[in-house]
Amino acid sequence: MKKILSLLIFLLLLFISCIDEPPVLPGLTKSRIVFITDPDSISVMLNNDNLDKVTPFTIDDLDPGFFKIDLNRITYLDTSIYFVLKRNVSDTISIEMREDPPFWWEIYNTSNSEIPTNQVAEIEVDAANNKWITTRGSGLLKFDGTEFTVYNTANSGIPDDNLNDIFIEENGILWVTTDNGFAKFDGTAWIVFNQQNLNLPDNIITCITKDKEGIYWLGTTNGGLLKFDGADVTIYNYFNSGLPTNHVNTITIDENNIKWIGTWGEGIATLNGDKWEVYDKFDGLFSSFISKIIQDQEGNKLIAAASSVINSVLQPGALYKFDGISFSNLHSVYNELPGSTVMDIAFDENQRLWLATDEGLARFDGNKVKIYNSANSGLPTNFVLSVAIDLNQDKWVSTFGLGKYTGGKK
Repeated sequence: MKKILSLLIFLLLLFISCIDEPPVLPGLTKSRIVFITDPDSISVMLNNDNLDKVTPFTIDDLDPGFFKIDLNRITYLDTSIYFVLKRNVSDTISIEMREDPPFWWEIYNTSNSEIPTNQVAEIEVDAANNKWITTRGSGLLKFDGTEFTVYNTANSGIPDDNLNDIFIEENGILWVTTDNGFAKFDGTAWIVFNQQNLNLPDNIITCITKDKEGIYWLGTTNGGLLKFDGADVTIYNYFNSGLPTNHVNTITIDENNIKWIGTWGEGIATLNGDKWEVYDKFDGLFSSFISKIIQDQEGNKLIAAASSVINSVLQPGALYKFDGISFSNLHSVYNELPGSTVMDIAFDENQRLWLATDEGLARFDGNKVKIYNSANSGLPTNFVLSVAIDLNQDKWVSTFGLGKYTGGKK
């Protein structure tokens, strides 16, 4: 009984000593530790001793034992780990540091800024690095990094305060789509196009883009696809074309001037000259509600799809990749990708993909996923509706308010 009691006391003292000062076992075969961190230049303390080194670095001739390792760098959260080093080995400690949110995130909302609403949606960046933001109910916002300028029906020629999309031409001309037609803005004057002056089948315009021949293409909620040459409109709908539904949500033009049309409920349609093709669940695109389509440097199409409920059954959204032959559900391949709804996608200058989802913002380089949510970042909520990347590679997101994230550049 005394032997058991003595053993328990010894183990208790060992446990207490490990918490206070981790012991090192001297006199055994030496070992080495390689310290690697993301990012570099992290200060390291070993058993409360400052090594006066920053990562990456290597320590040779270490006695094996139990070590406490503290890592520190301004703008990152202090991190401590405990590590057992065996004899005659070379071990690598690789740590991804967590950013300290106040240094990396800024949220503009009605409580701390002049932004008129927290209900922001689409974000686009112009050549002067101004951010243009659509809202539901408060018009169009321009943010130059310091001040917000508001364009609404009370102070401008914008046709409606409920906006859906923005398109900025190379010459700086701005186009917006609204619930009362669409409009062109040259920085001074507005020109409005709606059912009062144009043969539109629907005033609710969801999206707009421009093809390589200077023709504008617009989507509607109930009137199909519109082709606009600056004067006249050609209508493509469910009844007179290969369009599978009249609800068009997003449009992308590829390098061959093929129109990629994301619908809300019927997958993707393409228009190549006068030839139509439809991609849906029979082609491997199991999410029918398309939020965004973009193209990578290899010509692959990346597709953001939202979840929906059809016949009382949840149909999950996902990020898809189309290589010209088949669709891949990247949420199935990379389980770390967050959310069941992907609302927006954008590439940074390093061709890493940023996803706006219902479970936060995600960065995806084709192999590794990094998630930013309300628990580990400055995001006020997990639901992110839109993401845009400015000329400084800062990320702008629409969430509960307008968010700016200055990290994630390496």
